[in-house]
Formats: sequence, structure tokens, C-alpha cells
Amino acid sequence: MSIEIHNLEHTYNAGTTFSHAAIKGINLQIPDGKVTAIIGQTGSGKSTLVQHFNGLLLPTAGSLEVCGFHIQPLLKIKDVKKLRKEVGLVFQFPEYQLFEETIEKDIAFGPKNFGASEQEAQDLVKKILPVVGLDESYLERSPFELSGGQKRRIAIAGILVLNPKVLVLDEPTAGLDPQGAKEMMTLFMNLNKKENKTVILVTHDMEHVMKYCDHVIVMDHGKVLHEADVKEFFQKPEWLLSIGINPPSIVRLKCMLIEKGFEIPDSILDEESLLECIKGQVIQHV
Repeated sequence: MSIEIHNLEHTYNAGTTFSHAAIKGINLQIPDGKVTAIIGQTGSGKSTLVQHFNGLLLPTAGSLEVCGFHIQPLLKIKDVKKLRKEVGLVFQFPEYQLFEETIEKDIAFGPKNFGASEQEAQDLVKKILPVVGLDESYLERSPFELSGGQKRRIAIAGILVLNPKVLVLDEPTAGLDPQGAKEMMTLFMNLNKKENKTVILVTHDMEHVMKYCDHVIVMDHGKVLHEADVKEFFQKPEWLLSIGINPPSIVRLKCMLIEKGFEIPDSILDEESLLECIKGQVIQHV
């Protein structure tokens, strides 16, 4: 089931002198089983939007349909725990949420909170560790003794152990080195491709959007500015430039070559095809 958003609005500190409208009349349908990127400048409303998906925030106006749950203003979401089991939200720097004395206890906290027995929780922990690239030798270690990348894997395991249908990732590779970022994105893409999980990615990294995503939503000042299939989106670099975000390197290179007189079809968005296109034109002029 896709996420459907109807005339969604959210105002912080409504009715006070500090009132701020962060979301303004958004209508969206986020496709099921796909990887959707939500992009925009800091303050555009991206994080506010995704925090509605599991009930961390309630609308000021409008409504959402998420995994069979109806979310609207002034209503307590029926059995919000079940919604948060269906929609896993990975915050930026999720490792800051680690708190237990061992990795096993930290990951087991969620299942036990949902009624799993001690043995059931332990079995789930052992099952999820390989998914995030770790093994049982980590179980009795303190999460605070690990590297930054390992801490993030443990924090994400604590969400994946609940087997959510939707995974919302708010800048999941922030602070990681290139190899760590690649490994993290590979993990999320495997969950999408192999387990058909809907993945929603809030990011500033356009290389990741181009490489991993199916669908793109551009936000600006609390509104949806553009929405498109990822291939169509990157054929319009002016959409990114209009909100001050650099397109991916391959798109910037295409624009430079076009300015130099090369004829390059809009559909070319990978290095190999671009090279073949340029080579053919260079040979003709030799």
C-alpha cells in the first residue's frame, strides 16, 4: 500500500508568536516497493514531512494514509505502536540513540517492547545481525566501543529487527566515509530489492539519488516543487539549480559538453553511454 498525503500542513508553535509553517498543503502519493528520494535545501520541510509517516508528528491540517492507518489532526492514532512497527524511521546519526549496555540488549529492546519473550527477542537479534553485516561475536560487546559505522549498523538493526514494511531514512550516510556510505546504501537497496520494502530517502547527495532511487520529490519552503521519475528528473538539471543544489557529476559534465557544441541526448545518464556518444562525434570531426 502506498503512502497517500492529502492537503497536509504542519505548523510549529501554532497560535503563538513563534508560529512557523513548515509544511504547506502537500498532496503526494509515494509508490509502494520503490526507492523515493525527498530532496531540498535545509529548512525546506523534508524532515518534518517524513516524521508524519509514523506518527511522530500529527498534521495541523490535512491527512495521511500510511500502511492502513489514517492520520489526521487532533486524533490519537489508533494503536500507534503498530504503525511504528510498520514504518521504521532512521534518524540522521541514529547511533546517538544507542543506550543499552550490550549490543544484544539494544537490538532486543524493540521486539521486547512489542511483546516478544526473552528467547524470541534473542532469536530475532541473531537473525538480524548478518543483515547489517555483523556476526554474533558482537552480541556481548558494548555499543559504545564500536566505530562510528558499526554503531550506525547496530542502531539500524534495532529498527530492522521489527521488520517494517516502510523504511524512512533521514540522511543515513551523513558523517560516513565513501566506503561506509556505499556499504550503507547497498544494505538499504538489498532490503528494497530482496524484501520489497518501500524505502524513502531524505538526502542532499545527488549521486545517491541518481544511482539508487526510482522516484524524486523536490521540496522548497514547505511545498512540493517538482516530482518525477528519476530518469526524467535528471534530464532537467535546472530543477536542482533553481533550489541551489548541484546536479550529479555526470549531469554537470553533460551540460559542459553541450555548451562546447556536442549533441547529447537527454536519455544519456551514465558514463559508458556518454563516452560512446562523444567518441562517435569526435571521430566524425577527425
